[in-house]
Amino acid sequence: MLSTSAVPAPAAPISVGDNVTPGATAPIVVIVMENHEYGSIVDSSSAQYLKAFARDGMVFTHFHALHHPSLPNYLEMTSGQTSGCGSDGCAKARFKTSSVFSQLSDNGITWASWVESMGSPCRMTSRGTYASWHNPALYYRNLVPRACTRRDVPYPTQLPRLLPRFVFAVPNLCHDMHDCSIATGNRWLRSHVPPLLHHGAIVIITFDEGTSYAGGGGHIFTAMAGPGVPHRQNPHVYSHRGLLAGIERHFGLQRLNGARRARPLPIP
Repeated sequence: MLSTSAVPAPAAPISVGDNVTPGATAPIVVIVMENHEYGSIVDSSSAQYLKAFARDGMVFTHFHALHHPSLPNYLEMTSGQTSGCGSDGCAKARFKTSSVFSQLSDNGITWASWVESMGSPCRMTSRGTYASWHNPALYYRNLVPRACTRRDVPYPTQLPRLLPRFVFAVPNLCHDMHDCSIATGNRWLRSHVPPLLHHGAIVIITFDEGTSYAGGGGHIFTAMAGPGVPHRQNPHVYSHRGLLAGIERHFGLQRLNGARRARPLPIP
């Protein structure tokens, strides 16, 4: 459990915008950070924004990644299975399974994958601080090339007036804490998350994997804030499949693969 010193009692509600049509579901933005155990975040003096974010929303104290290394976890988050991929080197545009991206497209729901430092849409090769294996949209055959080149784009320098209904946001290798410090990632989140909340989004911050094998891929920090999200700790056991199940339930979609059996995150 989070200690009260790590995450104090809830303060005033976070400031959110009014860019959501009454009666419509709020936009969902999932931000994926990298390679830290739960304790290394909640016990860190360098993660003050992350802890404030958790304090002002819901923190999931028993959330687990499913695998090592990164890519299988990104595939679980977006399709509920690994499609047999057990490394970061799996071939792109090969997996025939449906994903949350294709589900949204099939149901006329707008989505985007915002990938920092990618340079150009749907870039298949890594370069600099862009890691293509952190960009799951590249791996689904039914997205490449058409949907991928339109929807899988560099992280915008300025947010659109209206957000897509679902955004999968991937910071670069420095800002996601993979190659740089917790403090660096915390500063990136402090800069980028408040504008998303102001646009009326429910923001979910999670990590791809931890450093242990708890639950398969480590005990990781995951928290959610935004309109309708209560301020509390959630002690139930969740995984990346539950994240997918919660997104699918939020948008009224059928659950894919392993998400069918997972406890869905309680996204309003």
